[in-house]
Amino acid sequence: MINYLALLGWGYDESTTFFTIDELQKLFSLERVSKNPAVFDEQKLRWMNGRYLRELSVDDLTARLEEFYGREGLRGEAEITQEKISTLGEFWPLAGPFFDGPVDDPKAREKFLAPSESREALEDVRAALAELPEPWSAANVEESLRVVVERTGRKAKQIFQPLRVALTGTTVSPGIFETVALLGRAETLARLGHALEA
Repeated sequence: MINYLALLGWGYDESTTFFTIDELQKLFSLERVSKNPAVFDEQKLRWMNGRYLRELSVDDLTARLEEFYGREGLRGEAEITQEKISTLGEFWPLAGPFFDGPVDDPKAREKFLAPSESREALEDVRAALAELPEPWSAANVEESLRVVVERTGRKAKQIFQPLRVALTGTTVSPGIFETVALLGRAETLARLGHALEA
């Protein structure tokens, strides 16, 4: 926030955006403050905040998220959502399905789960993941799912998007391989089974 506020009407040069407080103390000068009124740009503030969040260690981000939400045990979700969030408030829409189950998004369900080709893709995915040997990791999940893509001749999105909706209920989530890995074998297969039965 301090970094953003310092740039409202002031700039050091044409290209530098991010400053530490020490740098601001050394570089700031009234001579470079514009006489034109400053314009508050929330999109830029969110972009800058996201950059700072991505520079945090996973442990630091986890601590902030756990304090913000009053919950513990968010490290795994913090790690796989860090690249996608620009504020702490954007975390739960991505992480909530890990704790609360898939959200109810009828449009996503209708578009990505109802078509017969999507159901066939999910059957192929479930069979491949059921046979996936340990360790159950993002790398192994990715390898297994890419084999399904290659073997079936489908495009990746024809497999990954129905899988995403089956697991989270929505079309937006952390990376699909990381999502599957974090959910674990039993929960992933259970959610796939439920989606196919629904």
